[in-house]
Amino acid sequence: MPIRRRFAAAVRQAALAAGTVSACAALTAALTVTATPAAADSTDLGRLNGIELLNGAWSFDKAAESVGFTYTTVDQRENPARAGAALYLPSGLPPQGGWPLVVWAHGTTGIGNDCAPSHRPQSDRNRSYFNQILDQGYAVLAPDYQGLGTGGNFSYYNAAVEGRSILDSITAVRGLPVPLSAHWVLIGQSEGAHAVMSAAALYARNPSAVRGLTGVIATGLRTNPAKSLREMFRRGSTGSENQVGYAGYYLAALEELAPGTVTPYLSDFGRQYVEKAATECLSDLVAAAEGRRPEALVADPDNPTPTFEADIRSLVSYQEDLVPADLMIGYGTADIDVPPADTPAYGPALQAHNPWVHVTVTAYPGKDHSGAFLASLPDALTFLQSHLP
Repeated sequence: MPIRRRFAAAVRQAALAAGTVSACAALTAALTVTATPAAADSTDLGRLNGIELLNGAWSFDKAAESVGFTYTTVDQRENPARAGAALYLPSGLPPQGGWPLVVWAHGTTGIGNDCAPSHRPQSDRNRSYFNQILDQGYAVLAPDYQGLGTGGNFSYYNAAVEGRSILDSITAVRGLPVPLSAHWVLIGQSEGAHAVMSAAALYARNPSAVRGLTGVIATGLRTNPAKSLREMFRRGSTGSENQVGYAGYYLAALEELAPGTVTPYLSDFGRQYVEKAATECLSDLVAAAEGRRPEALVADPDNPTPTFEADIRSLVSYQEDLVPADLMIGYGTADIDVPPADTPAYGPALQAHNPWVHVTVTAYPGKDHSGAFLASLPDALTFLQSHLP
C-alpha cells in the first residue's frame, strides 16, 4: 500500500477512535493531494523526499502516531543531501491553530548511518521525558541530523550541519498534512544542546526563512568545547566512560573535514578506534575501548593535534552575539560527561550580549548528565506553557 494511503488510514483509525470523523475526513483529503516527493538531489532546502509510518518500537507510549520523513538539506561541504526526521503526534484533536510544536535535538548516538535515533528504540530517559511532553498535547519533531539514516556519515558536532538539519526539518514538516502551530520551541540535550544553539544562531541570521521560533531549552551544553576537549584528552583526566566515544567521533569529524590533520597524530590503537567510530554507535564504540580513556587515542595527550583547538572551534562554533529567542540553560552539578565548569558564567555572558531576550541558567544539584535532563522537565514544561501560545 502506498505510504500516503497507509498514513491516511492510520490517521483515520486514530481519529475515528476519538470520535472525530469530520477532522479525519479533512486530513485524509489533504493526504490524498500531497505532492509527489521531490527527487533526492533537489537543492530546495526542506523539500519532502518521502514519508513512512514508523515502527511503534521506535516511538513513545504517548504518541498516537509516529511518522518518519526525509527531506533535502546540505552536508558539511554545502553539497545537496538528504536527512531524516520523525514526527510524534499526541492523542486527541489538535487545538485551533494546530498542535504546538517542540523540536527535539538528540544527544550523541554515533555518526554512522545505522545510528539514526528515529529508527532505534528510545532510551528510558527519553521515553520518560517525552511521554510527558506528548501527554501535555505537544507534537514532537525530532531530526536525525544529516548523514544519520540517509547514507554517509554525520559530521559530529558540526554547527552548520546540525543547525541546517534542524531548520530544514521544520520547513519539511510544514509540507505534511498535519495541523501544527506556526510557533515552535527548540529543546536539546548534550550534543543536542549544541545543535539547538547552532540552529538558533542560523535562524537569527535569516528568521524569515523558517518563521516561528519562540524559545530555546539547552541542557548539558558544552559551553567551551576547545578548552574542555583539550582537558578531556590530557593524561589522568577523569570523566564518564562515554568520553572516549565522544573523542573518537570528534577526531573522525576533524579528519573527514581535513584529511591528514588527525591521523598522523593518533596512536596505533587510536587509528583503529577512529576508523571504528565511522560506523559504531556510541554504546558499542565505548565498549570497544575496553576501559581506555581519550588519552589512549593520540600520541601526545597534551597536544592531540598541532591545530586541535583551532580545528575544534572551526567545527563547533556558532554565533553567540545574536540570540533570537528566550533561552533556558540547565546543567547538573555532578555531570562528568560534559563538566559544567564554565556553564554558570555562560548564561550571563549571553545575556549581556543579548539584552532583548531572557536568558536563565539553572543548576540541578547532585544530578549527572542524564539526571539533569530529567530534573529540568518541570522547568521545561513551565517554559513551554509561556512560550508556545
